[in-house]
Amino acid sequence: MIRVSVGTAGVLGLVRVPMAVAPTTAYLMLGDRCVMNCAFCAQAQDSKTNGRYLSRVTWPEYPLNKVCARLKRAEHQGLLQRCCIQVTAGKDAYQEALHAIHKIRRATFLPLNVAILPANVGQIVELIESGVDGIGFGLDAASERVFQQTKGLHWDHMLSIIESTADRFPRIASVHLIVGLGESEREMVERMLWVRDLGLNIGLFAFTPIQGTPLADRSQPPLSQYRRMQAARWLILNHSARMTNFSFSAYGGLSRINMVGWRGALLDGEAFRTSGCPACNRPFYNERPGGTIYNYARPLTEDEAVQALSDTEVE
Repeated sequence: MIRVSVGTAGVLGLVRVPMAVAPTTAYLMLGDRCVMNCAFCAQAQDSKTNGRYLSRVTWPEYPLNKVCARLKRAEHQGLLQRCCIQVTAGKDAYQEALHAIHKIRRATFLPLNVAILPANVGQIVELIESGVDGIGFGLDAASERVFQQTKGLHWDHMLSIIESTADRFPRIASVHLIVGLGESEREMVERMLWVRDLGLNIGLFAFTPIQGTPLADRSQPPLSQYRRMQAARWLILNHSARMTNFSFSAYGGLSRINMVGWRGALLDGEAFRTSGCPACNRPFYNERPGGTIYNYARPLTEDEAVQALSDTEVE
């Protein structure tokens, strides 16, 4: 059995569900409750959230063989561009992931990404040899201080695994970062520059409060804060921005971008779309339909792009 995000289940024809925007990546999940205890996660060991959830999304369970057959059909129909497996940390999670990867790889040629907490670089090697095209690291916190507050131990281990992977397999991994866990904007920009200097991609998320988790009462980050971090990410990855291109207030807030033409570089709206692996659009992962959109799951209209740029509220 394997869990499937409800949007993905809709694309695969496993369930009927209304979708304003369909996922372009098939999102799958393996494992039971995680042995980690991240304060924001519905799958955390001590979370009181229904186990069917990850962030705001429900993940019904289906037989793996049936999902593989539907993935093959969806690929032939041109409905999907990538497959991504989220793996919760647990005793047998790694072996379950290898089993699922072998099954999926026999069924489809879709690029395959795995978001996992590996024990060592040897596991990364084995995943890649099994047919994985990309690795997602859920670092989440921009600094050790925030990591200890929200995720616990193993900060040095996470950084070491990420650095070793980047050294051995350039450009194969992405690092997931969550805006709004208590970091300063300076800390987030510094962490994004660290990821960029490793030659890796950055998947940016907005903190989303989930009932049953310790951070359930914390608000999502202000939209302006998230827009500034989206802008910084885009300029760092695509326009070689460095720390000297950003000015910060005494409290660590991004107050000015010191780059000629930076607004024009963001005017097409691409900076404000879902970020991460190619074709990853995560519809409504951080949003409610009709509510504030943090990550656009589709190209922005001209008016939306202008508004998103204005929302950065930075000089």
